[in-house]
Amino acid sequence: MTYGVNDNIMAGAAPDEGAEQREEDHVSVGDSVSRLVSSGKEFVQAELALARTRTTLVAGAAQRIAILGVLAVIVAFGMIVTLMIGAVLALAPVIGLGFSLLAVTGAALVVLAICGLGIKGQVARIGSFLK
Repeated sequence: MTYGVNDNIMAGAAPDEGAEQREEDHVSVGDSVSRLVSSGKEFVQAELALARTRTTLVAGAAQRIAILGVLAVIVAFGMIVTLMIGAVLALAPVIGLGFSLLAVTGAALVVLAICGLGIKGQVARIGSFLK
């Protein structure tokens, strides 16, 4: 005689444990998927928060770098002007005030020309990369 699940219970036999285990597996798989989705959402939120924090830190650092860079350029410009005035005044007793002014201006133009040629070379180099 064959017994069904209910017959086993009535007869005092142990219920079919495999069926209960399959139900638990099914529930636990659903719970696992639910927890996985929840963990995934938490992970994405944490990564977004980290990205926001990094962006804020980088933006703050970039702002400070820009401010310090502008300040450095202003100070460097002042130093160059002071150096040129000093050169004019130092050369004035030797070659006269007018010629010392021309000599310092000419030297500055030579430096500018060298810088301009360097810029032209770099622009050409970048242009060759873009072709």
